[in-house]
Amino acid sequence: MAQVERDIMIEDLMNKVENLEFSNRILDEKLDKALEDRIVLRNENYKLKERLRTQTTHTTTEEEECLACSA
Repeated sequence: MAQVERDIMIEDLMNKVENLEFSNRILDEKLDKALEDRIVLRNENYKLKERLRTQTTHTTTEEEECLACSA
């Protein structure tokens, strides 16, 4: 009877390990996706900030030109 109980416990533990491995794979995939999304969002954020900085520079330059023309 003890051998049967050990076999059941071993099988139960093996099933738990399989479930943990499966959960781990899913979590790794989600983490990879989150990291990819973060990289994309940071890149978009950088581009938007750069565009905003460039527009601000152009606006300042155009204003300066207008002031120079009216002087």
